Amino acid sequence: MARIIVKLSNKEVSFAEKLAHKRDAKKVRFGAGKYAACSEKTGSSEMSHFYGILGEVAVAKHFGAEVDEEIFDNHGDDGIDLTIKKLKGKTQVKTTTYCKEPFLRVPMGRDKDKEKIENVESFVCCCIDPKVKKVVEIVGWATREEVKEGTQRKFLRFGPMNYVLGEHELRPIPKA
Repeated sequence: MARIIVKLSNKEVSFAEKLAHKRDAKKVRFGAGKYAACSEKTGSSEMSHFYGILGEVAVAKHFGAEVDEEIFDNHGDDGIDLTIKKLKGKTQVKTTTYCKEPFLRVPMGRDKDKEKIENVESFVCCCIDPKVKKVVEIVGWATREEVKEGTQRKFLRFGPMNYVLGEHELRPIPKA
């Protein structure tokens, strides 16, 4: 499957850095979350937010959409990152640093995870090389139903149970 390569501007990377800082600031009030072990692999919870937002920005740029910047006062997000009509509407973007063999990984172990899954119609998988933050590869996408039929797997001892779809199981990204 052909991946879509999106090159981000300095301004777009700066936007992602600032939004990541704002999203991460909530940990002062709520902690780093039940899945903090996942953030340790990227270096910090703020870096996890940053990588994820880079994916969101790339998908938004490709489809001419806008990144959801809303930050709730009393809880995390609702799972909706963008609205993309070509991908059935409400969309969540998942970004991985595994570019050689990327996979879509959607946490599903807690009630809040399940609620977020039900809030969206589609999921997009992106990958980035952390050393090259200006280039994002949009790998593919899947419907909510396809994600829920995916393999269930836990990657870290204290990490979440996830639905997982490999690149070969994803739909190709349509042109903008």
